[in-house]
Amino acid sequence: MKHLIIGTAGHVDHGKTALIKALTGIDCDTHKEEKERGITINLGFSHITLPNGESFGIVDVPGHKDFIKTMVAGAYGIDIVLLVVAADSGIMPQTTEHLKIIEMLGVKNGIVVLNKIDLVDDEMQELAQLEIEEFLEGTSLEGAPVVPVSSITGKGLELLVDTITSIIPAVPERERKDHFRMYIDRIFNVRGIGFVVTGSVLEGEIETGKDVYMLPGKDKKLKIRSIERHGQVVSKVYCGDRAALNLAGIKGEDFERGMVLSDKLIDETSMIDASFSLFEPDAGLGLWSNVVFFTGTFECAARMHLLNKETLQPGELSVVQIHLARLAILENNDKYIVRNSSNDVTLGGGAIIDVQPLHHKKRTGQLVESLNELLEASLNKDKIFNIVKIELKKENFPVYAEVIAARIGKPVAEIIDACRNAGDHSVFITEVTGKTILLTNEAHLQYYAKVLEEIELWHRKNPILEEGLEIPEFYGKLGFTKNEAAKLYLDKLLEILLQDAVIKKVGTSRALSQHVVKIDPRTQEQLLWLEQAIKSYGMENPLDSEIEERAVMNKIPKERLKMMLKYLGRQKKVIFYEGDYLHYSVVDKCRKMLLNDLKNKEKGINEKEFRLLINGTKKIVQTLQGIFLEEGIISKRSFFIDITDKGKEIINN
Repeated sequence: MKHLIIGTAGHVDHGKTALIKALTGIDCDTHKEEKERGITINLGFSHITLPNGESFGIVDVPGHKDFIKTMVAGAYGIDIVLLVVAADSGIMPQTTEHLKIIEMLGVKNGIVVLNKIDLVDDEMQELAQLEIEEFLEGTSLEGAPVVPVSSITGKGLELLVDTITSIIPAVPERERKDHFRMYIDRIFNVRGIGFVVTGSVLEGEIETGKDVYMLPGKDKKLKIRSIERHGQVVSKVYCGDRAALNLAGIKGEDFERGMVLSDKLIDETSMIDASFSLFEPDAGLGLWSNVVFFTGTFECAARMHLLNKETLQPGELSVVQIHLARLAILENNDKYIVRNSSNDVTLGGGAIIDVQPLHHKKRTGQLVESLNELLEASLNKDKIFNIVKIELKKENFPVYAEVIAARIGKPVAEIIDACRNAGDHSVFITEVTGKTILLTNEAHLQYYAKVLEEIELWHRKNPILEEGLEIPEFYGKLGFTKNEAAKLYLDKLLEILLQDAVIKKVGTSRALSQHVVKIDPRTQEQLLWLEQAIKSYGMENPLDSEIEERAVMNKIPKERLKMMLKYLGRQKKVIFYEGDYLHYSVVDKCRKMLLNDLKNKEKGINEKEFRLLINGTKKIVQTLQGIFLEEGIISKRSFFIDITDKGKEIINN
């Protein structure tokens, strides 16, 4: 069974509501004011069951120009339009406006209902039909069937039902997405049941007992108690259904018009990039425009900024950035309409192409190029790769493929395949520990160069050290510290650099392949001085402040001193432990003394005995003890120091 929604459109008083009542037996004008004024003000809802047993929801929209926002809310999400034209009036202003809105909302299937034929003769009916056919030329409804009917006499209604039945097979169902989304068009409290919300299911499916969220708003879960579709209790509804959901956990004050019901949390937005087409013949748009923005049941004031053009003329397509006056729940490819700031002229509309864009303060050539690519991608939905590229260009760091997939509503496998099968190799793909990571190839090459640049800079500052940068140091220099995907990407990047033979491993560090340690005579002299200065402390720990002060007197700045200390460490002239350091000769002497003493003492010795043995300070004993524990030649038992098998081997050899 197909899940589709039929909707009306057309000028006020052309008989849309009367037609629906004649077709379904349901009067969509339920409010007192609607009865008194004889026009539809609010959206009306009914359903039709076709001879083949299939049932479809029907949305009846108001035709009066003052209720365009209500018309947009009703037309949003319909699959088939019944464009109603009165035979005695012909094409009127809202006929034209409604058709443009229908086109902008992406409705491509429809039937023109030539209503009120009981009020005209055959010749007038024929002229009206010719006018309609001419009017539809070049529109999305060109070639649509025109069915003459009378809602009063019932003439032509059977043919209309047959025509609806005949076009149903040709109307494609919407793409099934993995999450449920529905604009709420009505909310009401039913005694003994609780709050019920109604709407047209835009995406996904939902069933009784599931949790949903009402957004934007609190992350409060609401549970679905029951569901109705076309007045019948059902266990599940799908995209393309009209649905009424009885919700537990909702309060009337929680609701605001424009809210969306979803089974997952969706990020709010107040700024979007979108395609925009201007169709008002008397309006040319400049760089900035104050407008009123409509999509689904959502409406707010907005500022619209042309991004790839200076001005826009009717019929032209542009990319715009729209700044919304309040938070909205939107997704890429959602359709929208804008009216002028007075809300009395419909200017045009388009499709959202980025719900979380960067703020485009400057319209650079590169930005315009990217936006044009994004526009092309949105117009050619098969070009998923283009959309992926645009999303990656917004990223500051490498990103998991699943993040991009979630953002654009496509399966991860489809995203990865699109990138791998693209011919321009503009996206770099790598797999690390079962995770697929994406970034633009341009960014990959920049990181490639940046790593080499940072290592080279390190070598320039530390020419006497053989090693290069440690991996954690790259995290900070590349900004990867808090980004797991970026850290995994760096592992792969370093592998590539090793394979390309431009870097080498030195211990746990990465150095440039061509790097060779260079020590000039002056540096050699300073190293000898520093080694002797440290050695001169004997059985005391050298003090950093004293060493730094003495180094400055020897024209050795602080950063250079750090490099020289590292060098002495690599040359095993100095041994480090938790920020402290001692000359190797001191450590070697104390090691031999301690092990020789311990080999004959089964119960070991305590720290005081160790200090007396070497005639050193308490501080140096703690440093030496830490060094020997790391070497594995001693072990600690409460306050006692014992020799290990490794320590015994050293003494015996």
